[in-house]
Amino acid sequence: MVVMDHSEESRCGHCGLQLHQCGSCRGIAGPFDRYCGFCGHELVRGLDRPFWWRLWLLAALVPLAAALTGGIWWASTHPIK
Repeated sequence: MVVMDHSEESRCGHCGLQLHQCGSCRGIAGPFDRYCGFCGHELVRGLDRPFWWRLWLLAALVPLAAALTGGIWWASTHPIK
C-alpha cells in the first residue's frame, strides 16, 4: 500500500509529480515506481478486499442456476405433443 505524506508534499525534481512513501520500510518511491527500490515491496497493490466481497457472484448465479434447472425439469415433464 502506498502511503502518501500529506503534511509535506514532496515533488519529483524531474517530472514534478508527487513522490510516495513505501508502506513497508518508509523509503521514498518515485511517482511511476511499482516496487520499492529499498525493500522490494509492491506499491500499487492497493487494499485487500474482504473475503465476502465475491459473494455478489454467488448471489447472481444461484437464481440463474435455479431458473435453468427449473426450465430443464419443466421441459422434461411436459413433452411436446
